[in-house]
Amino acid sequence: MPTMTDKTTIEPDMTDNNNDNRQQQLEHWLQQVFVDKPFDLDSLPGDASARRYHRIQLLEADGSGDTRHIVMDSADEQDAMRQFINVAKLMSPAINVPTLIAQNLEKGFLVLQDFGAVEFAHLLNDATPEQINDYYQLAMQTLVALQTVPVETAKSQYQLPDYDTALLDREMNLFSEWFIPYIGVELNEEVWENLKSALINEILLQPQVIVHRDYHSRNLMQDQADTSRLGVIDFQDAVIGSYAYDLVSLVRDAYVEWPEHQVSAWINDFWQLQKQQLLTTADNVVQLENDVNVMGVQRHLKVLGIFIRLSERDGKDRYLGDIPKVMRDLIIELNWLAEQGNDAIKHAVLPFNQWLKDAVLPAYKGKFASA
Repeated sequence: MPTMTDKTTIEPDMTDNNNDNRQQQLEHWLQQVFVDKPFDLDSLPGDASARRYHRIQLLEADGSGDTRHIVMDSADEQDAMRQFINVAKLMSPAINVPTLIAQNLEKGFLVLQDFGAVEFAHLLNDATPEQINDYYQLAMQTLVALQTVPVETAKSQYQLPDYDTALLDREMNLFSEWFIPYIGVELNEEVWENLKSALINEILLQPQVIVHRDYHSRNLMQDQADTSRLGVIDFQDAVIGSYAYDLVSLVRDAYVEWPEHQVSAWINDFWQLQKQQLLTTADNVVQLENDVNVMGVQRHLKVLGIFIRLSERDGKDRYLGDIPKVMRDLIIELNWLAEQGNDAIKHAVLPFNQWLKDAVLPAYKGKFASA
């Protein structure tokens, strides 16, 4: 912040001006989309991306109105918007994704079906154990339905990329590039590279499906038009990858915590659902649990790095409070693999666990006193 002296010049805040101009552009475009229909536009809380969301309510002559849509403003992410539209077309025959109502790719505006304001996470609040299980069964059934979409269709007609070695490695490096410097320890390069290599080798051998990549309690919605269905959002980063990735995102969610016996029960249920749909899956549920834990280590290393980057680079500190849950999940998965994984995984995980115990966790607990 500038020191206030008689020589100091304070520049105007261009961010506010840019936001005002952007808002005016959006409202002008919406007036063209909904001709002669007055509307109210309310901004919604932001997520971890640069996109902005609004809820538009179309008004009748008397000022009333109950027609609502979601407006996506993706000024700096037109490529992501194109991919959102592409993936929506791919997924829509199988699962409940938002209907596209209007679009302007050049400006970065999109109008979508509004599922409502009830997230999957909200459904879990004050729910009975039976209700909670029912919700998770519905979420897993929806995920299995997504996995029935042929991979070849996704590749040939929609150009979905592979969750390949480069992407898996780049995501894990968020841990070494952001989390490790944040807690102030030195990376053990040898154990780190060995762990990544062992995980990637395992992951690439797992059955391949369409992967949402962020299938958790904040990206599943109760559809207000049909409360028996879940609406699925935020799928534009979909790839072709491990059949276990979205499952671990759901059952070891960064924002919702369940005891491990419940997580194991849901993994078993998912395996049964996959078999019922004749999907390619593990020979037994222990193998699926192994694959979930292998994939979970990759995902949770990434998420630890992302949450620090959101704070340090983007000023979004609210995700720091979710880090202890992510770390607990990572440790659970690493310990399972150290005890029950194959020899190659054990050979990589055991030294990494020792480094984690000796160097990382003491520094981490110094940063996160409640951990």
